[in-house]
Amino acid sequence: MCAGSPYGDCRRCHGMGHAIKHDRKGRAKRGKDCRRCHGHGKRLRVGRRLYNLWLRIYREGQTDTPAPAARPFAKKG
Repeated sequence: MCAGSPYGDCRRCHGMGHAIKHDRKGRAKRGKDCRRCHGHGKRLRVGRRLYNLWLRIYREGQTDTPAPAARPFAKKG
């Protein structure tokens, strides 16, 4: 599921991206942006987050290139 759809609805704002406020007459209005998803309404699924972590660790382990040897100082003269 994480490969096909890595993002799901935010659990705090239920995918709206913001809170619902009501004015004095009871009409619904848009509230502040959700602090958890920053107004996007989407979140990264847990499985995708774990896959990204595994992939990052795997790729860091693959870089076995040795550091270049230090060049000796040339004598001036």
